[in-house]
Amino acid sequence: MTGLACLPEITVEDHNAEDDRDLLQLIQTGDEQAFVELYRKYQPSVFRFCLHVSGSRHVAEEVLQETFVTLIRNPGKYDAERGPLLLYLFGIARRLVWVRRRRERRRDELFTSLEEGATDLPIGGPDLLSRLAHGEQVARVREAVLSLPRKYREVIALCALQELSYEQAARVVGCSIGTIRSRMHRAKKILSQKLTEDGLGQSVQRSSILGYAP
Repeated sequence: MTGLACLPEITVEDHNAEDDRDLLQLIQTGDEQAFVELYRKYQPSVFRFCLHVSGSRHVAEEVLQETFVTLIRNPGKYDAERGPLLLYLFGIARRLVWVRRRRERRRDELFTSLEEGATDLPIGGPDLLSRLAHGEQVARVREAVLSLPRKYREVIALCALQELSYEQAARVVGCSIGTIRSRMHRAKKILSQKLTEDGLGQSVQRSSILGYAP
């Protein structure tokens, strides 16, 4: 996983359904090189999504591997008519992250309680949300995001950090666009309140999180 954060991140707009379909067909025949190509193409985006949601590099790395293992075990399960492959991978990763987090919650809480000045949730790797701000603000914004309830944290990760539309995020989560819109509105409101209380409200009002609009 060394150097993963330096790899280019693909977006939904970069998705090429025909290329992905060809690679998946090759994977079904046992073509290892096709899997390597598909893995290299999507691993940065899936990893960053897992990291944004879990707040743990350890969890993100393991879920990344499990996500692609799930894909390679049954590549034919992906239906291109339901959306880009990246959204399908986000959906797998999302489910695996929350399963993993439930398993490790007690251990995380124990470690966190032993750390001086610890927060309610682990902050994770040093590059988490690094594009939003610099220095001390990064850690405090990151802490605020990770303190959000699950349903709000994942829409922030999908819409503000992965820059998906509400429609695309709804496909990943498996809910209506209206639900995503409502959760995003609530998440931004909670974040704004947390950051204002922390003295950061004014300085981050124009960040890609609080200023996001579909």
